[in-house]
Amino acid sequence: MNSLDELKIKRFKIIEPFLKKEKKLKDIENETGISYATLKRWTKSYKENGLFGLEKKEREDKNSFKVIDQEGISIIKDLCSKENESNISKLYESCKNTLKEKDYNISYPTFYRILNNLDGFFKKSVSFHLNKIKKSNEIFSVIEMPISIFVQSTKVVVPSVLLLFDLSDLKIIHYSLNTDPTNIYSILGFIKEALLKLSILENKLIKPKEILIDSENNTISKSISKEIFNKTNIKISNYTSYDEEIKKFANLLNEDLNKNFFDKDKIFLKKDVEDFLNPYIYLDNQDYNFELEFNLIKNCEFSKEFDVLLQSTTRKISASSFRFKNIIFKSNILKSLEGQEVELKFNPLDQKKIYIFFKNQFYDLITT
Repeated sequence: MNSLDELKIKRFKIIEPFLKKEKKLKDIENETGISYATLKRWTKSYKENGLFGLEKKEREDKNSFKVIDQEGISIIKDLCSKENESNISKLYESCKNTLKEKDYNISYPTFYRILNNLDGFFKKSVSFHLNKIKKSNEIFSVIEMPISIFVQSTKVVVPSVLLLFDLSDLKIIHYSLNTDPTNIYSILGFIKEALLKLSILENKLIKPKEILIDSENNTISKSISKEIFNKTNIKISNYTSYDEEIKKFANLLNEDLNKNFFDKDKIFLKKDVEDFLNPYIYLDNQDYNFELEFNLIKNCEFSKEFDVLLQSTTRKISASSFRFKNIIFKSNILKSLEGQEVELKFNPLDQKKIYIFFKNQFYDLITT
């Protein structure tokens, strides 16, 4: 089965409960993180064209900008080349106000994307300018990339890697090798782990101003982004990275993985690949090379700050236990909740750690 067929089937499986009248689109939006508008568009396309309607369509405006034309881009180019501003937010505000005077309206992610698409000499000078004004822990970028090797999980799969960069110096703070398909909550759970890792390492709460998500198959909806911003003051946006250094790193990583794992007469385990990736990714940043073990998270005072990044569901407690994803979680700490319905929050990439909430208050963290 090729990747296009897999994509069509994946999208059909997502909207299937709605087509069978088992769930509302709003319920599916909450479960998957896919926006209501996208789900509605998929449903309409499926009803009109069957599975063919669920193919990924090339955007006609790809590599162009919806709100701003070439004249507006030229204005931005001219303004940025003359500015000596040392704060990226003020640089954006300066351009935005000038553009509004000329009847343009531009968001921060669009502004950021334009800067990274400008050609020739200006692109090089903009990169230099941005490197000067960005501060550590201010803007992060999450990249999802498939890797071209086969790994044994419950079946043989082509895995993906999530990487979180600090855009001030392109250091990789956190990575995850994933053998299961990701959704937006997988990425958000990954971000929570990265922020916890940083906060634990620096022994203080680390919250960036913005996190940019670059994932071809997973985008964050406005409703989820708004909820996260309201609770954490962190802006999370969809963004396609064009940074040459990041692309270069991704290409080298795939080449080196192929050299070590491709064309060998065995199927590799996830741990084999992780044993290769850990020293590779954290070569110059060994401080970040540690696992967020259960006790480390449980005792971290910053953990609850990022609970909004977790996926949520509910379960009823029975016999001091509950079933989740075919796993029985049993603990004496659940005894006092006997017969009660609780909210479970979890990271889809690590479903063995469950955050329990009762009456909208954090209750405890348990594991299998």
